[in-house]
Amino acid sequence: MQAQHTKLQLFVACFITCMAVASVYLTQSIFPLIAHSYGLPDSAGRLTFTYASIAYAIAFFIVGPLSDLISARRLASTGLAASAIALACASATSQFEFLLMALMAMGAAAATVPAAMFALIPRMAQPKQLGSYFGFIIAASVIGISVGRALPSLLTSYIGWRAAFISYAGILAASILVAQRLPSQFGSQAKFPALGSMPKRYLASLALLADTRLLRLFATGFALFFGYLGCITFLTYHLHQAPFQFDTTQIGAIGFLGLIAILGAPLSGRLMVKIGAHKVAVGSLILVLLAIMLLAIAENGAMVVTGVLLMFFGVFSCQPAIFTMISANVPAARRGAASSLYLLTCLGAGSAASGGLGLVWNQYGFQGIAISSSSAILLAAVILIVDKLLPQPAVENVATAEATTDAART
Repeated sequence: MQAQHTKLQLFVACFITCMAVASVYLTQSIFPLIAHSYGLPDSAGRLTFTYASIAYAIAFFIVGPLSDLISARRLASTGLAASAIALACASATSQFEFLLMALMAMGAAAATVPAAMFALIPRMAQPKQLGSYFGFIIAASVIGISVGRALPSLLTSYIGWRAAFISYAGILAASILVAQRLPSQFGSQAKFPALGSMPKRYLASLALLADTRLLRLFATGFALFFGYLGCITFLTYHLHQAPFQFDTTQIGAIGFLGLIAILGAPLSGRLMVKIGAHKVAVGSLILVLLAIMLLAIAENGAMVVTGVLLMFFGVFSCQPAIFTMISANVPAARRGAASSLYLLTCLGAGSAASGGLGLVWNQYGFQGIAISSSSAILLAAVILIVDKLLPQPAVENVATAEATTDAART
């Protein structure tokens, strides 16, 4: 009975994570449409994602320490409500600057949900289940990215992007009811902690960066997401051009290919038990590199589909392995902060790629994007290989023991 209850809570965690993450990616497949509605050039549309993702990334650092204190149910409900309100405001504004501000608020609020869920997962899972559970929650994140990229483009064809945003705000609001099935006992406080106590907690989170192994894992995530999101972001523009000339609906349909993460991320968790997290991560990075190379030479839709499938499968087979290594490297009471710092690093890399690679796109087109993204993925693989060759810290054994204790308590 307890196992069934835990599975229901895992499903709820995955569902609301999917919905929250999707909200950040709502603009990616309709950049030109949003820009045109404000009388701006196509390239201005990408700022909607850049601003939202920057706020989303920064919010992980703010919410991270809270996720070790406040119940997942309370944090998630707050984040979903605020995201729905901000998205509704974004749909109503007639000024592009106000749209960016509303999307930043939405991105910051949306981060509350996955931050709370990634802190919750190690408390729910038995030690042998940890990799698989992380796999499921990461799969939910990828599905969210796919839904966020695909759904607006499909809805916009019928009701316009503003109505599509309003519709999704309603979905976020309804998700608050689903979140009430989450456990309320995890977290040491029922209310938000006093503001005066938070600076010390944020300093303690920053102190995690003094751990050289965590720094290597964070650097791996930064390089991975710089390559992955840099390639995927500019692929939207590439597919609008010859020889593809895909319309918004076709690009939205390609976005649904991210659903491959339903298989990739949980499979990664199971493989870790057999061959170890490092091998899974490095093998996944090789798949991502192959995907970028295939997209760079793609001449038809079949090659694009294959490349995007490999991309999503590789990226989100790698993520559970890195999360597991991070979780094994910190005490149980700090895993929420550590996971949030890692997500901040990854999403900050995505924002940096979206903004910084614009010059590469203007000068060298998608070939330049592919070379830049491939270089980042190669760097991620090198960092992981070096990490494997270095001695592993003793804290890993301590964290594993604490994980066993946490599981016994629950």
